[in-house]
Amino acid sequence: MELTNEFEVEASIDKVWQLLTDVERIAPCIPGFELKEIVGEEYRGTMSVKVGAVGMKYDCKVAFVERDDAGYRAVMSAAGRDTRGQGGLTSTITSTLTTDGVRTKAAVVTDLMVTGRIGQFGRSILAEVSNRLVGQFVSCLESKLLEADAPAGGAGAGVDADVVPATDGAERRSVSHASAQPVDLLAVTGKPLLKLLTPLLGVVALVMMVIRRRRS
Repeated sequence: MELTNEFEVEASIDKVWQLLTDVERIAPCIPGFELKEIVGEEYRGTMSVKVGAVGMKYDCKVAFVERDDAGYRAVMSAAGRDTRGQGGLTSTITSTLTTDGVRTKAAVVTDLMVTGRIGQFGRSILAEVSNRLVGQFVSCLESKLLEADAPAGGAGAGVDADVVPATDGAERRSVSHASAQPVDLLAVTGKPLLKLLTPLLGVVALVMMVIRRRRS
């Protein structure tokens, strides 16, 4: 499925581009995501999601596929695997920036494939989740853009000093950000998800009533 999101921030296009392509600095702004290490040019971490009391965690890998600094366009691949082996997700994320000289507009197109429990929600629910999470992301992004003396290149983002070679020879660096809170899909989507679940809950309740009557 394809999801499209757009947002605007009051900052120069170069400043926004520098931040958006600095995965180490921007990682804490991604709801539910915790960056743990960088192996070569691949960013690895976990994404935590829950529906009410039911939690899910995905081992994620993110990397740039294309990066056009002059055209302010980047393509990233992201893949996540449920740590319990109950599905996963793959996506290609294309981000393009434009400006009117004062404000910068970002257009983000995500080609997403989801399997497992989250995939059962369908496109309308996932689109609603995407819109809400982008709103949270933009709020965090704007706060970082306001950090006048924020260092670039990930400095101060919590990167450990130790650098060790990975098993495939690529450089590995561990990252220590604050633990990310799981994204609660029920809280994020609110009424849309409740509307989806209400008919199902009604059927379950009816079946339980029938079972109890037969037992009695």
